[in-house]
Amino acid sequence: MWHLAGFAGSRTLSARLLNIRSARSAVMVIALVLAGLWALPVHALTGADVAYLVNQRYQSSVTQCALNRPAWMCSGVLMRALPGDASQPFAQLTAEELASQSANVAYVRHDLRTSGLATSAGFILADGLTAAGWGKPLDVRCAYPVAVTPAADTASHGCDLLATAAASPPDLSSCLPNGVTDAPGWMTLFAGNGSDVNRQCSFSAIVAKQFKASLDAHALVTDALAPGPNNVLVTAWDPAKPETIPVQAFFYDVSHGGQLIQAQRYQKQYFDATGAWVPILRMGFGPPQGATYGFDETDQLDEGFRVAARLNARYADVSPTCPGGRPAFYCNGVIVRIAAASAEFHAWNPSPSAVGRDGVPFSYMRADAGVTSLIDARGGTGFIMREAAAPTGYPLTVRCEFPSDGWTGSRYESCYSNADHRFCDEMGVTTIAAWQAHYLTTSLGTQCPFRPDAASFQLSIEARRHFPNENPLRHAYNELVIRPWPQNIPLSLPLEAFISVDDGVPQARYLQQDYLTQTGRFLPVIRVNPTAAAGGVFVYVPDDQIAALSTPVSPPTGALSSAPRGGALTGNSGPEGLKRNGQ
Repeated sequence: MWHLAGFAGSRTLSARLLNIRSARSAVMVIALVLAGLWALPVHALTGADVAYLVNQRYQSSVTQCALNRPAWMCSGVLMRALPGDASQPFAQLTAEELASQSANVAYVRHDLRTSGLATSAGFILADGLTAAGWGKPLDVRCAYPVAVTPAADTASHGCDLLATAAASPPDLSSCLPNGVTDAPGWMTLFAGNGSDVNRQCSFSAIVAKQFKASLDAHALVTDALAPGPNNVLVTAWDPAKPETIPVQAFFYDVSHGGQLIQAQRYQKQYFDATGAWVPILRMGFGPPQGATYGFDETDQLDEGFRVAARLNARYADVSPTCPGGRPAFYCNGVIVRIAAASAEFHAWNPSPSAVGRDGVPFSYMRADAGVTSLIDARGGTGFIMREAAAPTGYPLTVRCEFPSDGWTGSRYESCYSNADHRFCDEMGVTTIAAWQAHYLTTSLGTQCPFRPDAASFQLSIEARRHFPNENPLRHAYNELVIRPWPQNIPLSLPLEAFISVDDGVPQARYLQQDYLTQTGRFLPVIRVNPTAAAGGVFVYVPDDQIAALSTPVSPPTGALSSAPRGGALTGNSGPEGLKRNGQ
């Protein structure tokens, strides 16, 4: 769910304020709520709460914080934009930063004219008060009104670009030693140095009035320089100890081509180092509000755990009908399609042959359905569709269902025998006994299709426990036929996950990467083991995701992308389908 947790408040927090009856008590309660949230570690907050706090800080334009502290201690947002190299650890410092022992961090808030950062993904540091409460205090050495990257040999740990006056530690700023005490004075000096960003003085980040002057000075620069952020230099952290950095969130900037995958890589790096999931915020710069930060649970790399839990719950739910008397596939079971991974097509698009016969075959997995295999080759991938009642842009239509392999690739409109276009109930097959008698006198390709109503669909599930003969290959799975959907509408489809079967992780990653490239959105790769114990049929492993890799996934080659057989992959073909089910 997307939470645009703006300065007006998120639903999460506003619900806590519903019973406030006066403006004065509202102010008091808001202060108490925010104070309580600031005191909590980031992993104790919801992602929506983190987005709310970051938006609150961005909108705050205080001159100073409590006890005459500089404004960065409680307002504005400290953002570390990173180059975007897939292999770069988020805690890495540049050669210049390692030499100066100062990390360069952007400072943004709504009363500045900042409209973008150097790059479009990175992490957000907690404000000074929160960082101190976490036991990870920030030491901000100085503040530059205009974005700059100090050279490695810049004096005073990067704070003295002018190198004209000695600093007075612990305050390493250079404006005061150069006789500059306010924004107009800074502007005069800056203009006298040719408005060269590498010839500006830095303001104190310790003295509240001086830090506010750095913000006022930003307002005086030309329109060409104003879109960039103010910069602060923070005492460098140890890149080998990312857990010591007070990271409050990771971000990607959708207004400047920000990449979700890069933010997920940083999120996983942090998890690997700390065991804690820190939220990813989707943000963007734009008039009139400046920057807005939001939280979407489907952007998070740990969303896969929630998806796997949903799948296992639906798998375990064996209710014969759904609310309103609708068939079970509306609310339970798991609808799975095995598909090849290829650079020649998008796996979620119906194939030309499926379109031609008006049916895309899936398997329907449920605890009582006894599906023991999805393919009979080693390794494979595909995808899972949400239950039919789930909200979606393009609802899917189930056409028919078969208890076994239905040989759908050779059927008329994927459901009917070429000689008989009736559903089972139209042929009097409405009981297990009637179905057994029918099944023994037909072949896989001529058995009757079950109608997608509640009673017929449930009978097709029960029939799987009463096969009158043995066919280990073709009885291992069933077939659910869905009417083809239009090409190239991935965001409108009820796609829930990509799957890996046996050795199928490389192919599944390719589908995940293709989907992310086409949509900008994340769907998890889920391991599927049809014979696993209850609760373990669907498993999420963060290391299976492309965010765990440092390089893009290449298109799969070889047998694993094409060898799997079965109706849920290709439609059926071959001599077995011509045999009678009783043979």
